[in-house]
Formats: sequence, structure tokens, C-alpha cells
Amino acid sequence: MSLVWVFFSLSISAGIFTILIGKYINYMRTTRLHVSKKRDFKPFVSVIIPTWNEADVIENTIRNVEESFYEKFEIIVVDDRSTDGTYEILKDLEKEYSNLIVLKKKGRKGKPQSINEAMEVARGDIILFLDADSRISPEYISTHVACFSHPNANMIFTDFEPYNYKPKNLSHKIQELFFSFAKDVIYSNIFVKMIFMGNGVFFKREILDKVVPIDPTTLVDDFTIASKLSEIGVREVFSIYPWVNIQYANSLKDLWKQHMRWYYGGFREIVKFMKAGNLKYLLFYILSIAFFTSPIWFTILWIFFGNFWLFLGLYLIVYAYSLFTFSQLLDVNRRLSVLSTFILPALVMVFELSVLIPAMLKSLFVERYYEVMDRIGKRINKNLSKKDKEEDWYKVKRDRY
Repeated sequence: MSLVWVFFSLSISAGIFTILIGKYINYMRTTRLHVSKKRDFKPFVSVIIPTWNEADVIENTIRNVEESFYEKFEIIVVDDRSTDGTYEILKDLEKEYSNLIVLKKKGRKGKPQSINEAMEVARGDIILFLDADSRISPEYISTHVACFSHPNANMIFTDFEPYNYKPKNLSHKIQELFFSFAKDVIYSNIFVKMIFMGNGVFFKREILDKVVPIDPTTLVDDFTIASKLSEIGVREVFSIYPWVNIQYANSLKDLWKQHMRWYYGGFREIVKFMKAGNLKYLLFYILSIAFFTSPIWFTILWIFFGNFWLFLGLYLIVYAYSLFTFSQLLDVNRRLSVLSTFILPALVMVFELSVLIPAMLKSLFVERYYEVMDRIGKRINKNLSKKDKEEDWYKVKRDRY
């Protein structure tokens, strides 16, 4: 029993240490970024906002961005053939704001092609990607643009906080815990070189030009851009202030579908790289499979080779649990109760595995997957595979703000 407690103590300590290191890295990078900035550095900025059926939020988003203290900017909105009146709202706003450019999508459906078409007309030396539900403070653009006066600043990914958070919403609680973990462990680049979300991210135009146009078939424009930037040696900086405000998904169904697009899209890109002969991504995929199925392997090893493997498996589970718990407990913007931070990590890990495993299988056997869906559809007289492909681009429902 004493050995078990030693393993538990080590794993919890390792979890706390990892979170503290992540927070320290994010704080120091942000501090160095903002200390070295020149406030008189004022290049022209293009704010790119892809939209599709965003009538509930888009007007307030545009008005919010227009209230920025920064003066030298344009807003380019590409509407992906919306059916809810989004385009008409935007055209009315275009008459009101001289720096607003509204484009109707010409090419393939999806955010990547919207970015491609926006970049064809963008005039900015700095490019900012925002989602259609984003809210920013008046100093958000000016503060981060000034940071690009540093010669080594090529891209900045900003922190984000929800503005529709409801304490009793389970989906919101899961996202709160998941994102606090992601900021400390993933965006600090402790274990991965570069990964970011495509909202609240600034690029030097000369850098972004090296990776666009983006493959219009990808489901994860941010992953695709990150992969290309990593290959040419660009470093990202996660800036913890000022942040962009976002909406959390309101239901577990929306959250599952959102994460399914992220993970399936990401693994699908990895499979593409693997088929092209990139062994780095093949190794990553193998390690991912081994990691996500580790409880099975540790159980087998324990049965055949003794208790050491049981202890090691428990150590890793408690370590992962600690990462989620202490990322939230040590968060200055913590919204969850102490009780929730100790209960929810298990639910978050199970939820993410429920998305990750089918996403990996779907990406590896996608053609076979759609063949099976076609057969099922024929039996019930529905084109399930077409519906499923359309839902790959599933968009979460917005709160009207």
C-alpha cells in the first residue's frame, strides 16, 4: 500500500510541476513580447472573419471590432452562402463602415477557402483571424500589433475567455476544464512544437503568404497552417493578455460534434502526410494510438509481467488527472468550484476519448467508413454518407449576443 501512495504522490507532484512550468512559460513569453513592443509601430491590419449562418451574432461582432482604438485596419468578411440573412446584414453594415469589405464565397464550402479568398483582397501587413462570434476589447488589436515591432515576432496566438459561460451548464464546465488544460500544457508548447486555434491569431503578412492558399478540403485550417509554419521554422507565441472573448458550445451534442471535427480533421491531415511518406507523422500517429489505448496495454502487461505495470498505468492516469485538476485550481480566472475541479477531470477524459478514438478510426478508414454508411443509408432509404460528410463541417449553435 505504501508503494501505491508513493506512485500517487509522484504523479500528482509531476502534474503540479508540469502545470506550473506551462504557466511560467506562457507568462514569460507574454511579458517579453509586451515589454519589447513599440507603441508607435502601426502597420495596416486586415481582420478576416469567415461566416456561415451567423445572423444571431455577426452585427454585434462587426460593431465590436469597429470600436477598436486602432485606426489603420480593414475588416474582410467572407460569407459562405448563408441562408439565414447573414449576407444581407453584412451588406447593410458595409454601407455604414467604409473599412468593411463583404465578399460572397465563390469556391468550395468551408473556412479554409474563405481565408483563401479573403487573402486575395487583404491589404494588411498584419493579418488577424477572428471567428464570427468573437468579442474583443478596444485595445486588443493595438496592443498585439505593437508587439510585431519585435523582429522575431512572426505570429501571436492570443488567450481566450468565454462570454456566454453559465455555471450550471455541464458543457460549459467541460470546456472550461479542457481549455485551462490546453493553455497550460498544449499552447505553452511543453509537449508539442506548434498548435493553435484559428481564432484570435495574428500573422505577419510575409509569413502567412508562405503557407496560403490553404488546402480547401481540410477541416482544420489552423492545424494545416501550423504544420506548414512548423516546417519553415516559425515560432508561435501564446499571449495571455489581452484576450479574445468567445462563445462556448451550449450542449454536449454540439461539443462532441465540434471536437469530432477538430480531431477527425487533424488525424485526416496526419494520414495524408503519412501516405505522402512523412515518417514523422507516421510516428506521431503510432504514438497517439498507443497512448489512447494504453489502459488496454498496461492491463495486459500487468497480467503477464506483474504489478510494476499496474503501478505505471495508475501513475499515468493520476498524472493526466492532475494536469486537468491543477490547471483549473491554479487558474487566476477559475470559474469552477473546487469540488468540480476534482470530479470533472474523469468525465472530461472519458468525453475526449469518446471523440478521439472514433476520429482516429474514421480518419484511417474513411473510405470504408462512408461505404458502410452508404449501405446503411440504402437500407433505410437515406443518403447517410452525404449527410455525414456535410456534418463534418458542423457548426455549433450560437447564443444571440
